[in-house]
Amino acid sequence: MDKEFLISYLKKRNYWWHTKTVAPSDRGMERKDYLDKIQEADILERIVCLSGIRRSGKTTILFQYLDRLLKTKMPEEIVYAKMDDLIGKIDSIHDVLNTYHEITGIDPAAGSTYFLLDEIHVMKGWQTQLKYYIDAHAKCRFIISGSSKTLLYLDASESLAGRIRFIDVFPLTFREYLGFNNIELPQQRPDLDNFKDLEKAYHNLIASKQGILYFLGQYFDTGGYPEWFKIKDMQQWQRTIVEDYFALILFRDIVSVFKVKDPILLEKMVRDIAAISTNRFTYKGLSERLDIDRETVKLYLYYLQSSMMVFIADVYAPSQKAAEKRAKKLYFWEEGLRRALTLDRDDGKAAENVVAWHLIKKGRESKPFFEPYYWKNKHEVDFVYDDSKKVIPVEVKYREHPTNADLKGILEFMEIEGLKIGVVVTKAIFKKEEYGERRLLFIPVWLFLLMI
Repeated sequence: MDKEFLISYLKKRNYWWHTKTVAPSDRGMERKDYLDKIQEADILERIVCLSGIRRSGKTTILFQYLDRLLKTKMPEEIVYAKMDDLIGKIDSIHDVLNTYHEITGIDPAAGSTYFLLDEIHVMKGWQTQLKYYIDAHAKCRFIISGSSKTLLYLDASESLAGRIRFIDVFPLTFREYLGFNNIELPQQRPDLDNFKDLEKAYHNLIASKQGILYFLGQYFDTGGYPEWFKIKDMQQWQRTIVEDYFALILFRDIVSVFKVKDPILLEKMVRDIAAISTNRFTYKGLSERLDIDRETVKLYLYYLQSSMMVFIADVYAPSQKAAEKRAKKLYFWEEGLRRALTLDRDDGKAAENVVAWHLIKKGRESKPFFEPYYWKNKHEVDFVYDDSKKVIPVEVKYREHPTNADLKGILEFMEIEGLKIGVVVTKAIFKKEEYGERRLLFIPVWLFLLMI
C-alpha cells in the first residue's frame, strides 16, 4: 500500500470534511427516485449497490445521497473513494478503512460511518472484504457502485446473499430529461392500462405538448446521458460519446474486466448491433454476418448485456426451452450513443428502442429479475411486458395513422392469451378502440414515456 498517497487522496477527495457541503458541480440535478430507493435499502441495513452503464449518473447519485446524509451526519463520518483511482495504491478495501481511522480517529467498526465506494468492481475480492465487516458486526455502512452488473451479481451471490440490495441506474428517462430542461410534470403516473387516468394526464399536459415534442426529438438525438446538459453542442456531443463514453465502456468495463482476447472484433460487433437494433436475430445468423463462431457471439453478447450496453428479448413462449430455440430481439441500450455510432436518424427505430428500455426499467422496479419479451406467430408484437402481476402487449407504430394491418399481431396475441387490454404507442394519436371484448389504447409516444 502507498500510505502517503492514500492519506493525501482521502483528505483531498473528501473536501466536505472541511467545507461541510457538497459542491454543486458534484451534486448535479437531483434524481429523487434513486435517492429514495437508496434510503429504503439503507434503513434495512443492507449494502447498497448502484449498477449501470458507465456515465449513467451513478457517481452523481452517490454525491446526492452524500448531500442528504450531511443533514444528519457529521461530515467526517462520510467517506468517498473511487476505487479505480486507487488501483496499484492499495491492497484491499481494509486499507481505506484503516487509513481513515488513523486520519480522523473515528473507528468505522464502532461508529455509523458511511463509505461510498465508487466503481468497486475493479477491486478484486471486494465482496469478501465487505463480508468481513458484516460478519464482525461493524456499524459502518457501505454504498457502492459498479459498471458491470452481471459481474457484481456473480461476485456477491455467495458472500453477500441477503445482505446487499442492487439498484439499477439507467440513463435519464424522458421524464427526467424534461425535468433537467425545467419542464414541470405532474408527479402521479397512472397505470398504462387505466385509460381514464391516462386521459386526465393527457389533458393536463396538452398545453405543454409542443415543448415536450421538441425535447422528444432532442432526446432521440442526444440520449439520456446527463453530461449532455454541460455540453449542449450536438457535434461536440456526438464526438464525446463515441470517443470517450464508448471507448470507456468498451475497454474499461468489458475488455479489461472480462479479459477479452479480440477487442477489435468486439467493437465491430457492437457497431453492428447498433445498426440492427430492434431487429430479430439468431446466434447462427449473427455469427455468419460477423464471420465469427457462435460461441464467441454468445460470450460477447453476455459481456455486452453485463455492462448494460445491449439487452436481448426472448420470444414470449409457454416454456423457457421453447423460447431458447426461437429468434431473439436485440436492443441497443442508449439511443444517443446508437445514433452517434450509426448516424441513423430513423425516429421509428428510436421510438421502439426507447420505449423498450423504459419498459425494462419499469419492469425491474416491479420484479428483480424482470426479462423483456416480444411475440411472434403469424404476426408479431414488439414488446410483451410481464412483471408477474400483469401482462401487457405493447406495439410501437410511430406513424400518423396505424392501419388495421398494423394491429393484427397485437389482437392475435390478446386473443390467444385471453387478454383484455393492449397498448399501441403512436406518433400522435390518443384514443381507445373496442375490438369485441378486447380494448386497444392508442397512446402518443411522448405521453407513454412520461407515464412509465
